Amino acid sequence: MSIERQTLTALKWAGLAKLASQVISWAATLVVIRLLHPEDYGLMAIVSVVIGILANIAELGIGAAVVQAPKIDERDLAKISGLITLSNLGIFLLLVLGAPLVALAFQEPRLTLLVQVAAAQMPISSLGALRQALAERELDFAWLARVELGAALSSTLTGITLALAGAGVWALVYASLVMAAMRSLLLVRRGVIWPSFRLAGVGRFLPVGGSVMFSRLAWQLISQSDVLIGARRLGSEAIGTYSVALHLATLPMQKVMGIINSVALPAVAKLQGEPERLRARLLYATRMMTVISVPTLWGLSAIGPELVRVVLGPKWHAAIMPVQLLSLIVPLRMIQTIFSTAIIGAGKAALNIYTTVISGIVLPTSFYLGTLWGANGLAASWLVAVPLSFGLNFWRINRVFGTRRIDIWRAVWKPVVAGAAMYLAVSLARRGLGDLSDLARLPLLIGTGALTYMAVLQPLDRAVRQDLMILMREKRA
Repeated sequence: MSIERQTLTALKWAGLAKLASQVISWAATLVVIRLLHPEDYGLMAIVSVVIGILANIAELGIGAAVVQAPKIDERDLAKISGLITLSNLGIFLLLVLGAPLVALAFQEPRLTLLVQVAAAQMPISSLGALRQALAERELDFAWLARVELGAALSSTLTGITLALAGAGVWALVYASLVMAAMRSLLLVRRGVIWPSFRLAGVGRFLPVGGSVMFSRLAWQLISQSDVLIGARRLGSEAIGTYSVALHLATLPMQKVMGIINSVALPAVAKLQGEPERLRARLLYATRMMTVISVPTLWGLSAIGPELVRVVLGPKWHAAIMPVQLLSLIVPLRMIQTIFSTAIIGAGKAALNIYTTVISGIVLPTSFYLGTLWGANGLAASWLVAVPLSFGLNFWRINRVFGTRRIDIWRAVWKPVVAGAAMYLAVSLARRGLGDLSDLARLPLLIGTGALTYMAVLQPLDRAVRQDLMILMREKRA
């Protein structure tokens, strides 16, 4: 079977299970947000950034190295398992000892214990990391999606139960620990890869793994510098409001891109010797991603005021504008991520470093300037930073994949036009509904937006319905 069909099958099975976990996760997230306060989410946002950055270091990029390796045997796997175990234990100890410094840096004493407890994710996650990489290598995303679903259910129940019990920010911390534990437990049911600490020979995996690790680490520091900068300049309550808005706006991106990246990396690696085929697949992925992301994210922006007031409640009123602003830029961020993953899959480490450096200048500078206008300004800074960094990086990407700006525009203009029409229709409908309550208005606005998008897109792109059906019907690897 062709790589394209394998990729479609992987996307289908991963997408179906991921959709189920996403619906559960979204519902639970909205319940927990209503129960907790902006300050709780501000604290957890800082904890998540610190843990996420160091978790990337602990993983050493070995997962990507395993996916890319032409050949790998059981002895290699045992040594890799030993390396992952040692690195995660080391980072765990570093976090436990260094947590007071994190609290001092953000002038928040409560962070010490929060970071120390959350650090337990490191040794827990290391248990299943290699088994996950092997499944990705074989494009076995149906199984991985079931694992993710089980982990999401466990985390959801934990978070809601503890939030109802008044646990505050600890509901979020323990929910993340339970998710890590359940994911590892389900992964190792396929068999434990016992570690060997005789690491001779494991170094051949480190060039690829190290390149991926530093690339991901740099991108984490850059993309999450909004929270780091905002937490220092705005305080925990304001950054809590912003982080919840960011979470809502990027939740579809987090879920979908987790699937896309894990499938795309091995797929691109297998297409490295066929540039025309790879270019066609990238443009197709860009088109389909835009078809799906624009109505979802621009729709979220369009109904932002009603959605926040109905679903989150009055204490989250300040999140309305950040939700609307952040949702507008997420489709472009998703396209940017597709090309970033393709660069890694194609083994273009030097280009990946270059694009990261450009983003490392543009994004933090924009975020710092944005904080001058509070949480709304921080959210608005993404509207400048992402197009600017993508535009500055694109000419080098074009040299690798042969994708011109006009090719990208041809792939996305139809859903973009339909999305703009949808946004306008929702805005006009809001005015026409007058004093109708938010609860009654919300479904009417959603229906108006959905119908308008499909009514405009279908005449422009008559193949879109067939292409979406192909994604859903593909069943065999």
